[in-house]
Amino acid sequence: MPKMNLKTDSTCKRESPKNMKELVKSPRPHEYLDVKDLPESFSWTNKDGINYLSWSRNQHIPTYCGSCWAHGTTSSIADRINIARNRTWPDMNLSPQVIINCKAGGSCNGGNPGEVYVYAKNHGIPEETCQAYTAKNPDQFSCSNIQKCMNCAPPHGKKPGDKGNCTAVPKYPVWKVT
Repeated sequence: MPKMNLKTDSTCKRESPKNMKELVKSPRPHEYLDVKDLPESFSWTNKDGINYLSWSRNQHIPTYCGSCWAHGTTSSIADRINIARNRTWPDMNLSPQVIINCKAGGSCNGGNPGEVYVYAKNHGIPEETCQAYTAKNPDQFSCSNIQKCMNCAPPHGKKPGDKGNCTAVPKYPVWKVT
């Protein structure tokens, strides 16, 4: 893996979009909770013996990609879905690759997590099974149907590493935020 130079590498760059305003629909915890009423410790990784959080992964596998902004936001949304569904099967994991493919906040060169929530509100995010994480920017940022959800038939008699015949999935579930 290449070494990062924080002074020159742009993957940690985070720019705020112009005129992006927060959409707050309810009071925030710090506005209605008193610190003295909070438990001494709490973690969704062990709430009554259950881990409600989505799985952790490395944004740099299989190759280096500065997509922490996409992983963090898709994981936080998936975590909230897991909590709301009381951690029922199937395990919820949303696709950060769709966020990269659609340039919904950035690319493997860094990005802004705030824009992911805007994209999730306006378009929704499919599950990881719809578009697996490849840790790379697409050849073109077209946000085409195949870049949002695809199904690939196994290759027959082709070179190793060949994906096979991939087609866009016309209808698939997406998860939105309000």
